[in-house]
Amino acid sequence: MRKSKLSFLLALSLVLSMFLAACYGGGDSSEPAKEGNGEGGESAAPQVLNVLETAEIPTMNTIMAQDAVAFNVMNQVFEGLYRLDKDNQPTPGMADGEPEVNEDGTVYTFKLRDAEWSNGTPVTANDFVFAWQQAVNPDNATPYGAYMMNGVIKGATEVSEGASLDTLGVVAKDDKTLEVTLERPVPYFMSLMTFPTFYPLNQEYYESQGEAYATNSDTMIYNGPFTLSDWNGTGLSWKYKKNDSYWDAETVQLSQINVEVVKEPGTAVNLYETGETDRAGLSGEYAAQYANHEDLKKFLSQQYSILNTIKIITEKQI
Repeated sequence: MRKSKLSFLLALSLVLSMFLAACYGGGDSSEPAKEGNGEGGESAAPQVLNVLETAEIPTMNTIMAQDAVAFNVMNQVFEGLYRLDKDNQPTPGMADGEPEVNEDGTVYTFKLRDAEWSNGTPVTANDFVFAWQQAVNPDNATPYGAYMMNGVIKGATEVSEGASLDTLGVVAKDDKTLEVTLERPVPYFMSLMTFPTFYPLNQEYYESQGEAYATNSDTMIYNGPFTLSDWNGTGLSWKYKKNDSYWDAETVQLSQINVEVVKEPGTAVNLYETGETDRAGLSGEYAAQYANHEDLKKFLSQQYSILNTIKIITEKQI
């Protein structure tokens, strides 16, 4: 009964999204790009995509994120131990293959792949240790740190109540080996590893920026498929540019994505109809109006806000 309850709740984290999508913005290719990290068919033409977002970016500090827009942007420019594949299943990201797990399912040992931040600095196990400690550090008052880690990562509850950060059950055995100790077996642990709260932070860079960190696109470094540019911290537009330092850069076919914030669904549809954007989300009356349109696409998208609720509910079911 408990297991089926967990499976049912996890299924709720996948929400059907509908949108209008052009064949492919910015190119002469007749092959559309695949959803997710800009992967798709190769083309000699520059692969530039124009898309819309529903609101401004509230924060780009991964330990402070708590809304869908921030999560979506972070997913393009950062990467954790795991990422979601095209079927919304967790697959290794910074982790080099599957981890070693002890017999009772409470100790995970991850090997990290050879990966770099956008400034050429290697991604190391300490980047994860530092990020997770900052996320649960009560001095930072993060919205999801204790919420996601307490009862999951060993020592998280104690740290959130004032214990030393070293109490947290995450250790860098060496630059490429990360050991994570859980309070108990957690069936959805790999899915949690795709959540921005668990993304790495380069300690040296983070501390060098101080309060300026993540206040604009020039005060961050990135380890995801794209880098963020032309974002001033409050603007209604920004760009993603292909990150040539990304470990899997050869599979990323898009060279740039231009994003504009459009809050009115009708305006978004009009921009699509006039060719000013390559994609427009649909809801309500517009979903019904374009139900049979040849450009209509449907896909299951991960909703992190629901995943958070699942964490609390399933914790009581197992």
